[in-house]
Amino acid sequence: MLALDDAGQRIIRHGTSYVLEAAEERVDAFRFRAICAQANSTSHGGEFERAIGLLRDALSLWRGPAIQDITSPTLNAEKSAWEEAKLRAVERLVTLEFARGHHSVMIPDLHAWARQYPYHEKLHCHLAEALHIGSRTAESLQVLARLRATLRDELGIDAGQEVHELESRLTGRPGELTAPVDVPVNLQAVEALQRALTETTRALQLLQILTG
Repeated sequence: MLALDDAGQRIIRHGTSYVLEAAEERVDAFRFRAICAQANSTSHGGEFERAIGLLRDALSLWRGPAIQDITSPTLNAEKSAWEEAKLRAVERLVTLEFARGHHSVMIPDLHAWARQYPYHEKLHCHLAEALHIGSRTAESLQVLARLRATLRDELGIDAGQEVHELESRLTGRPGELTAPVDVPVNLQAVEALQRALTETTRALQLLQILTG
C-alpha cells in the first residue's frame, strides 16, 4: 500500500530488507527544521508576528520525544541534536513573545515546558518572570523554589547565578548566593526598580532580535 503512494514516498529493496524512501516534506523532523529556518529569516527581517506563528507551527509538529521507543546507539546523537533544536526553537519563541510584551500568553506554554524539562533553569526563569509581570509574584517565587529543590534533591547541585539573581530581584533583596537576610526595604522603590528592569529586559531582547 505504501508503494502505491505517489505523494513523495516509495518502498525499495535494500539487500535482504526494505527501505522506505520519503520526500523531506513528508517527514515532520525535516519540516520542523525548514520552518525554523524560515522563522529565523523572517524575524531578522523584522516580521516578528509572522516568525512567532512559524515557530508555533514548527513546535506543533512535535508529539513526544525525538526517536521515541527506538534503542539505537547510532541514533542517540541524532536524538540529542533534534531535542537541542527543539529547545532552541522554544527559547526563540519565548524571546520573541516577551519582546512583544506577550508574557501572560506564554504562561500555559511555559508551565508545560517546565514540566517537560524539570532541570532547565532558563525555562523556569522565563516562567517565573511571566508570572511576576502578571502580578503573580508569589507563584513566581514558588516556581524558583521548586526548581532549586529539584536540582538539590535529584541532582545534588545548586541553582545557577541566573536563578539567584531573579529570585533576588523578585524579593527586592541584594543578589547573593548565600541565604538572604531580611532588611527593611522601600516597597515603592523596589516596585519602581522592578518595572524599570522589566522594560530594560524587553528592550535588550528586542535589540537582540534586530541584530540577530
